Amino acid sequence: MTKTFITVIPFQPEGRLTPVAYAAHGNTKLEYGEETRFPIIPMISGYAEKSERIRIIAILTDGDNFKHNYENYFVPEINALVKRNGYIIEGIKVIPTPDSEDIDVQLRLFSDIISAIGDDEELYTCITYGTKPTPIVQFMALNYAYKLKKNASVGCVAYGRFLHNDMDGHGIGRIYDQTALFYMNSIVNKLAEHGASNPERAIRIMLGLENAEGSDDD
Repeated sequence: MTKTFITVIPFQPEGRLTPVAYAAHGNTKLEYGEETRFPIIPMISGYAEKSERIRIIAILTDGDNFKHNYENYFVPEINALVKRNGYIIEGIKVIPTPDSEDIDVQLRLFSDIISAIGDDEELYTCITYGTKPTPIVQFMALNYAYKLKKNASVGCVAYGRFLHNDMDGHGIGRIYDQTALFYMNSIVNKLAEHGASNPERAIRIMLGLENAEGSDDD
């Protein structure tokens, strides 16, 4: 099974895309220990093993800042990580998209992502960058692959948050594991399919907010 990592190239202009030391929250595999401009880097480092085959899908919006960040920062960081950790990379699949929030653009992006995902892939997605609709499109693509691609699974969904700079000007941030949100959506779909009589209570039980034998107020 190939591990496929999906990310979005950021917009920030030169001088604003600061390297960040991300502290992992909720998943020790995301602990990287070095600065990076891209939270997908800790994800690859944490989940891909030496000599393992990986694919990368990069969503690249039209515009000079996006192109600059892709060519001058993203590709060099990926190449350095691959060389250091000894991965077998099948390449970077670039998905171009217009700089527009029109619904037809979002639907085309969804179509392009699912077309880039094959069978027998374990998917890892960074939802840090992009406009507000972008993570929705990414989740839709993951849901499609999980349900309709052959032997596809979702390994991790992560979000990196930039906080501030320390006294030396180094970026400080946190990277959060958001995978449970994806699987919660799948659980909701299952509850609906099976006509659960009390879906809200079932979810609260799964989240540990209520005992199976009664409410947590009993």
